[in-house]
Amino acid sequence: MKISEFIEESMLDYPGKLSAVLFTPYCNYKCPACHAKQIISGEKDYSETKILKYLDSKKKWIDGVVLCGGEPTLQLDLHEFLKKIKGRGLAVKLDTNGSNPKMLSSLMKENLLDYIAMDIKGPPSLYYDIVGKLNSLVSHVEKSIEIVQKAPDYEFRTTVAPIIKKNGKMEWMTKDEAREMTKWVYKNIWSCPGKWYIQKFVARSKDEMLDEMFCKENLTAEMHETPHAVLEMVKNEVGEYFSRAKIRE
Repeated sequence: MKISEFIEESMLDYPGKLSAVLFTPYCNYKCPACHAKQIISGEKDYSETKILKYLDSKKKWIDGVVLCGGEPTLQLDLHEFLKKIKGRGLAVKLDTNGSNPKMLSSLMKENLLDYIAMDIKGPPSLYYDIVGKLNSLVSHVEKSIEIVQKAPDYEFRTTVAPIIKKNGKMEWMTKDEAREMTKWVYKNIWSCPGKWYIQKFVARSKDEMLDEMFCKENLTAEMHETPHAVLEMVKNEVGEYFSRAKIRE
């Protein structure tokens, strides 16, 4: 499996566990506010054998492995790789944009996932503007929302990034849009509503941002970072239906 970046130890990426974090290249979204340009490109390629040897050498310390990206579900040999991870007694957390429900369902049936963190990019009316794609994404995401609820543990998360809306202006998500997003997800919930984390956007250099328009060199100062008031507003709207909604600091 292709791995383009590797963090040996993290206490932040898998709640309650010391984990190794693996970043896979490529993504089927083109989110202009994405800051993983170098990871997505796939220029680096860490040896799978080397990573497995590292995990074996740290088996007394590492509790789990996080797969993120990019979009990990694009990796055709993801099943086989996760079997090797699970075979070492490690928990697996998958970070996904929810665009590949078929792969998610297959991984769940094989009991290869212990935790799923699924991105909710925004309300359906803005998905094209946020992810730069227009082909049946909303229906795929809806299916994935239903699937992730079957995982042993899961969370939804929304990074409140600037959006170039249909009026041509770059703006933050509004209260009405946050409410639309929340109701959309909630209508696809069949179990007790789970965790939903609201995360801030922080602009980075043009070498890191997928779209240079969103880099800190080009954005106006008020768009460099999501204002706390905006994060609170989104959290409050989400919290109307998801009582465990929190701002992730």
